[in-house]
Amino acid sequence: MTLFNVAGLRLAGPLLLFGGAFVVGPAQADWVLPTGANVQLGGGSVRLGCTDVQLGGALSLSGGSVGAARNVQVTAGAQLDVGAGTVDLAQQWSNQGSVSVTTGGVTRVASAGCPVVGSAGPVQLSAPVPVTVSIPGSSGGTAQVLVSGTGSCTVVPGSVQISNSAPALPANAATPLGVLRFNAAGCTGASVTVQVTYPVGSLSGLTVRKYGPFGPQPAPAGWFSPPGLSVSSGSGGDVVTYTVSDNGDGDSNSNVGEISDPMAPLWLGAAAPTPGNVQAVPTLGQWGVLMLVGLMGVLGVRRLRPLSSRRAA
Repeated sequence: MTLFNVAGLRLAGPLLLFGGAFVVGPAQADWVLPTGANVQLGGGSVRLGCTDVQLGGALSLSGGSVGAARNVQVTAGAQLDVGAGTVDLAQQWSNQGSVSVTTGGVTRVASAGCPVVGSAGPVQLSAPVPVTVSIPGSSGGTAQVLVSGTGSCTVVPGSVQISNSAPALPANAATPLGVLRFNAAGCTGASVTVQVTYPVGSLSGLTVRKYGPFGPQPAPAGWFSPPGLSVSSGSGGDVVTYTVSDNGDGDSNSNVGEISDPMAPLWLGAAAPTPGNVQAVPTLGQWGVLMLVGLMGVLGVRRLRPLSSRRAA
């Protein structure tokens, strides 16, 4: 087997180069990018003729494409930046490294001599991993956030957070558990399912709402009940589940393929509940306390006067 090295690419098998495209011939060949390799397609394309991609280094498609692959393996420590580009494979996708997508994606589709093995269509880039996020404020504790996208739609690393910063709230509303936010990319025409697990009992008395545009276009932004909303309680915690679609109800990012999502359990009373859902007892301010003490003194004097008069008599 002959090895070729083109612009940092290590390929095995016959190779033709023309018009900005790499074409691997029909003989048995794999496209191997070893550890340390750093390759950018620069908008070009690679057609692999039903052979494998073995990525150990870094590959950026830069708007380009990898097509007619059989299997694609992204090994531990490797980086694949799909960006706005595309990867087409017929059979197995394996990702132990890092894969990032904006508006592009990875698709399982048949090519010449390469039948589909598995489910055809968009490929889920990696198994979703729950993220532990601190709950701000006096309630404390943590929440487990799991965002599962279809196809290439994945959560942007580091974007999941819960904060006290909230969009315009309804009158007398509060966010005792903070506002959840995250961003997802590679979601053109796709959706994400969001599952948030709060501490046991923390959702008691609260109403789950999402913020964003909803209803007929052009849709106004506001708080509403999200599609597919489910709220349950168990020994493992209070669980909120809902879905968000690209440019659908609640997607606060109008860019195609990108989803931004604020959600919060709202307290819709006149004041937020205290931890443990115990209602706070109203108290007087400093001046109110002084006035109360003075009033009690006046009442005490008035009660003593009749008693003094009777003793004098």
